[in-house]
Amino acid sequence: ANEITKGLHAIGYEYCPAEMMASNPRWCMSLSKWEEQFRYWMGTPTEEGTLLSSIFFDFQYIFGDASMADRLSEVVFEGVNKSNRFLSLLGVSALQKPSPLGFFKQFLVEQNGEHKDTFDIKIRAMMFLIDAARILTLYHNIKGVNNTVLRFDKLAEIEPNNKELFESCAKAFKVLVKFRTRQGLLHQDSGRFIKLNTLSKKDKLRLKRCFKPMRDIQELLRVRFQLKNLM
Repeated sequence: ANEITKGLHAIGYEYCPAEMMASNPRWCMSLSKWEEQFRYWMGTPTEEGTLLSSIFFDFQYIFGDASMADRLSEVVFEGVNKSNRFLSLLGVSALQKPSPLGFFKQFLVEQNGEHKDTFDIKIRAMMFLIDAARILTLYHNIKGVNNTVLRFDKLAEIEPNNKELFESCAKAFKVLVKFRTRQGLLHQDSGRFIKLNTLSKKDKLRLKRCFKPMRDIQELLRVRFQLKNLM
């Protein structure tokens, strides 16, 4: 696990400050312990549990006994099917992500600290789309699809009435990834914090276009999971 996290860090993935990484002994557990942990997060929803489940439910099978990953997927969907409240809490958490734009459609930037005056593309844009795709995938019991773009593609198949919206979300996420990658290469960092003065007027407009499908899918989540009553 240490070797893998070192390798990821070398190609631009920052170490998680909260140590949500495989190299943290806390997350090195047996299958039965993971089953117990997942059931607890879903059965006793808390703010921390909701955050952790949104991270760990995106696990992927890489090597070893594939039946272990299949079993964990079964545990997740068993819990989701028993409790609509859990998905609602995930929805509330997603909608509480910081907005990318202010009232006058200006980019909202960091107000202080090391990254003052930069735009956090991860927290203000990408994370919401990741969360929305995950929640709707859980809602539809879609197994084995843990990539955000592929999730939106699958949702477009399942919900023809919302096909255009999901395709727009997939396209927006691809654009956001390109922006982050370009910024990372330009500044030799993760690309998360964008210096807006390095973007052309055309690029800024292109970036803002990504936020429309975000607003539309926010409304879909509010209605589907009746989130207005929980916020």
